[in-house]
Amino acid sequence: MRKVILAVSVGLLAVTALVLGRPTVALADDAITASVKADPALHAMLPKSIQVSGIIKLATDAHYPPCESFAEDNVTMIGWEPDLWDALAKKLGVKVKAESINFDGLIPGVQSGRYDTAMECISDTVEREKQVTFVDLSISINGIFTLENSAITDNPLSLCGLKSGAQKGTTFVQSIKELLSPLCVKNGKAPIATNEFASADATILALLSGRVDFLVNDASAAAFIKKQSSQPVKLIVLDVLPKQIDGFIVKKDNTELANALLAGTKALMDEGVYDRIMDKWDIAALKLKTPGINLVSKGATAN
Repeated sequence: MRKVILAVSVGLLAVTALVLGRPTVALADDAITASVKADPALHAMLPKSIQVSGIIKLATDAHYPPCESFAEDNVTMIGWEPDLWDALAKKLGVKVKAESINFDGLIPGVQSGRYDTAMECISDTVEREKQVTFVDLSISINGIFTLENSAITDNPLSLCGLKSGAQKGTTFVQSIKELLSPLCVKNGKAPIATNEFASADATILALLSGRVDFLVNDASAAAFIKKQSSQPVKLIVLDVLPKQIDGFIVKKDNTELANALLAGTKALMDEGVYDRIMDKWDIAALKLKTPGINLVSKGATAN
């Protein structure tokens, strides 16, 4: 099994430089969005209610850079996903009204109709597709975060018997419970204890305080986690951990919105806007070549 320990400075998933946990980038990039023009045909694909209001109500958890986070004004959302949803809204001829809530409230918020869509690097899974519809447009890579002086190595069995941390409601919890811990048991080792926390920030605090021995998180968050940490932290990427497909979520029966978001995303890709956004945030490794709806249940993988 090929395993790689990545220094955070390595450019595989380098993230824009961070100060106090916030990206030091402009809050808007007119050079990227200037060329985006509203397409009446795409606008006509939207549900009538959104055409009339001119607003897409979007939920996110803005504590997860480089996907999204709050700028220093603690109001403005920045990240590659806000850049994308703003460009997509312009292409569709509407505005996005984004609200930050807890991650585990995103799916229920969409299911209830409180929000039209949600986006927070949400990974598509067969189980989640039973609850909502995914408009897939990127990938994510799971990683292990632990203190630099930890005895954890690039051997996944070095995790056995330890205490793990992950954000509640994420697929990181599944990675621990369904992949890593069973691997330990299969090899005659002690299982991994799973601790779930309400926010990504809380998982980092748990690691630094010694409540957990390691975290499972998105590898693209490496620079942020390093900057947040008062102690040296290392990132380990193992082949046993999955690459996943991520995207917008909409209510299961909201096919009009799903199709409009997909068509708009394809238009942004054709025009090079998607590439420019991903390159701006130094996450070219997370590009998904062909977007689609509910790709996981159709057999697509991020590998």
